[in-house]
Amino acid sequence: MIYFDNNATTAMDPQVRETYQEALVHFGNPSSVHGPGRQARKLLNESREKIAELLKVKDSTLTFTSGGTEALNAALLGSFLPEPGGGHLVVSAVEHHAVLAASQFLERMGVEVTRVPVDPQGRLQVDQVALAIKPHTKMVAVMWANNETGNIYPVQAIGALAQSRGVLYLCDGVQACGKCELSLSELPVDFFAASAHKFHGPKGVGLLYMRDGLSAEPHLWGGRQERGRRAGTEHLAGIVAMAEALRLAQSGQKEKVLALQKLRDRLEFGILAEFSGARVLGDRENRLPGTLNILLPGIQGETALVNLDRAGIAISIGAACESGSVDPSHVLLAMGLEENEAASGLRFSLSKDNTDAEVEVALKTLSEVLKPLTSSI
Repeated sequence: MIYFDNNATTAMDPQVRETYQEALVHFGNPSSVHGPGRQARKLLNESREKIAELLKVKDSTLTFTSGGTEALNAALLGSFLPEPGGGHLVVSAVEHHAVLAASQFLERMGVEVTRVPVDPQGRLQVDQVALAIKPHTKMVAVMWANNETGNIYPVQAIGALAQSRGVLYLCDGVQACGKCELSLSELPVDFFAASAHKFHGPKGVGLLYMRDGLSAEPHLWGGRQERGRRAGTEHLAGIVAMAEALRLAQSGQKEKVLALQKLRDRLEFGILAEFSGARVLGDRENRLPGTLNILLPGIQGETALVNLDRAGIAISIGAACESGSVDPSHVLLAMGLEENEAASGLRFSLSKDNTDAEVEVALKTLSEVLKPLTSSI
């Protein structure tokens, strides 16, 4: 199977898997005071310090979660629910469902929500965000990179805008972490979410960065783990493995990015040459190095997905969390596509594990499997 669905999840790196398995030996609860508990606590603290150093932040600003969805919900709910029935939230129309669904919930609780539109390439204009901010705005939530198109958004400019208006900035960094250069202490970001399985770590573990001095109401109640910010016993082996995965992702990152761009571009140019009228969806000049969302004329997305899967190629249409849904992509709809088109954008997302040979095989297979499905015009 040729796996081109790395924005959904990545395979765990063999070195990370080994680290994870070694950490399983430390079965003690990090909150316990006996020997096994102290050993687990030591490992937890070391991993937190390692991740903090990689992200260039204080270790006290990191809270470990079950993944990106929990981290984003923790920032949103923890900021707004202490004062239910008030405040204003600004989000982009193309945020991940973890943000959009949480914002809908807050809306039902009385929070005013403004959804900022994007242009036909899925780009977000900072001046549009500025216009959306009101005197009672509490937070702006705009992702670093889009999971469907790969578009990269102006984090620095949006954060600076929010800061100048006295507004919190929540940055969904789930797709950016491990792929983009991160130095959170140098960015005007108040909250930042990441998930290990997007950069070759294990599933079920992530983190929320919260700027030093900031506070948010806990979203889970129970014990005093994570400095009282998130109750529940920490996923120790997952956290240890996440630290290793992040270290590996940032090692030689520039070279990896260039190699990934080259692979993605070869795939893109090959598809455009083979399929007349094919359109790349998104900002081709400013996107993640391994992401390609493309529309092939006359080919239904679900049909393409099934046929390619049978031929040994894994891709996606829309986001993985929407699998099984017949609804068109909210991201592509926000970009102005018709419903049938928004349900047919094919997302190829590559990683360091993919090869030139796989791209060549994929191009041959796409031609053999999908070209006969192209409607004659």
